[in-house]
Amino acid sequence: MKNRTVPIHQIRADLLTPVENFEQWRDSLSSLFETLPPDFEADAFRADLTAYNFGGFLLGLSSASPLVFRRDRQLASAVGIDHLMLQLYVSGECEFEADGQAARGKAGDVVCFDMSRQMSSRTSPLATISIVIPRELLRLAPRTLDTLHGAVLDGETTFGALLREHLTSMARVAPQIDTNESRLAAEVTATLVAASLSAAVSGRDAIVGSDLVGGSLQAIQSYIERNLNNVALSPEMLMRHFGLSRSALYRTFEALGGVAEYIRGRRLDRAFLRLNSAGAGRGSVSKLAFACGFSTEAAFSRAFRQRFGMPPREALLEADRRTLTRAHLVSPQDNWLQTWLEGLTLSSS
Repeated sequence: MKNRTVPIHQIRADLLTPVENFEQWRDSLSSLFETLPPDFEADAFRADLTAYNFGGFLLGLSSASPLVFRRDRQLASAVGIDHLMLQLYVSGECEFEADGQAARGKAGDVVCFDMSRQMSSRTSPLATISIVIPRELLRLAPRTLDTLHGAVLDGETTFGALLREHLTSMARVAPQIDTNESRLAAEVTATLVAASLSAAVSGRDAIVGSDLVGGSLQAIQSYIERNLNNVALSPEMLMRHFGLSRSALYRTFEALGGVAEYIRGRRLDRAFLRLNSAGAGRGSVSKLAFACGFSTEAAFSRAFRQRFGMPPREALLEADRRTLTRAHLVSPQDNWLQTWLEGLTLSSS
């Protein structure tokens, strides 16, 4: 006897006027992008979407008229997710900027976006198969995780073809997958995505990861992610836990700017993603600082201003204003995707 199927959400152009179609599309994707038509003609827009929630990741099948997508730092903080999005271009193409670096994806390619960072894109008429997956589910090779944003996996390469075939197969069987099967589907997908992105970003050596330093780095990065909110997390704590000398630990993180800087950077990025949940009330700065592993509010404020060019109080107020604006623009019914995205965060912790 089959178990219940996974949650599904659809947008069907044939049931809507073009203006209604665009409004549903824009509101549904508002947790991921600000969506704009490049040359809007009310009687010409058309977009279809079928999305599946597998618990560990989301799968979306879409086709749409030409569009412009934007994700700025304020949107990333208002939504507060730390996931990766991979898009297989079934047809059409996309020109995009990821943290200011321009690139292009064509039919057959898979493009990766880090949803904690900024991006913008302009598409032709496009059909895609997309997945959104928490970074914690991916066991990535050394130095790969921080370089994934905007990575393009050529569909003609070995791993590009493997990932393309897997995403195509997932799209085909998604309507039959039940809740028990979804966990295995997430594990298989995470393994293949990690291997494929490692190949795209770092080459064959990143996949093998057989050297002692590289293996240690991957394990230490995972340990750091799990302990970012622990005030005691420090180079000394890592040395004790992994049995490393100070010089060995520092060599391991030399290419990433040093171990202390790596920890501080990940804590600050986590803090920016949590601006929305912290609110802008009294004590919110100290609450955010301690929740992200900083021992004092003053140290957090200095580091935050240095990294983001504004004090945390200003960023909190801006996130609060944006949240209120979004609450008025997008109804709870239309904000289904935000609930799904937050559920992925919970299921991966």
